[in-house]
Formats: sequence, C-alpha cells, structure tokens
Amino acid sequence: MSQLKMKVLIISTIVAILAFATLSSSFVIRNDIASIRKANADDAEALQKSFASLTPNTKCQVGDMACINKAFAQCAPALAKDGSIVNKYQLFPCNTGLECFALPLVLKRGTSLTCSKYQESYFI
Repeated sequence: MSQLKMKVLIISTIVAILAFATLSSSFVIRNDIASIRKANADDAEALQKSFASLTPNTKCQVGDMACINKAFAQCAPALAKDGSIVNKYQLFPCNTGLECFALPLVLKRGTSLTCSKYQESYFI
C-alpha cells in the first residue's frame, strides 16, 4: 500500500471514530438532560405543593425562601407584638399579572423561585 493511501486510511479511520464518539456522547447527554429535567419538574411540583400550607407566620429558618400568597417570601427576624424577635416570612409581591412559582431548572439539577404567568405548562 502506498504512503498516500495509508495516510488517507488513517485519516478516514480517525474521522469515523470522532463522528461515532460525538454521536454517542450527544445521545448520553440528551438522556442525562431528560432525566435531570424530569427530576427537576418533580421537585418543583412537590415544592410548589408544600407552599400551599405556608403563611407569613409559619415557623421558618432565617434565609428560607418560599412562595406564599402568590408572592416571594423570605424568612427573616421580625419584631413581634410582645417585643420579642421571631422569624417570619417577609412577602415581596410579584408585578401585576405575575405569581410566584417554584420552577424546574432545565440544564442542571435544581429549582428556582420566580414570578411568572406560566406554572402549569412546566409540569405537563
């Protein structure tokens, strides 16, 4: 076999290997992203359901975040009527027409709280 044919054969083999590796890895990535999105949607739905029982006076830890009464809520120390300091949720309303929801992240594990019109479509 001539040197030129040998080089062409080697280059063709390398290209074929790289193409196969790219296709294989993109299939794995797509499967991973699909499973991440499914898990995140499940987590966001469960989190949203847990918010239904919360009120601004629910016991909380400083820094906890939630959606309460369609608004962002963050737990912070507050002055009680008796003068003591208690942790309670401080509400931050969303803009007109928007509500606070737990939504799934799409490219990595996790959820986020955001003001949106669209909560239902994320869990279909």
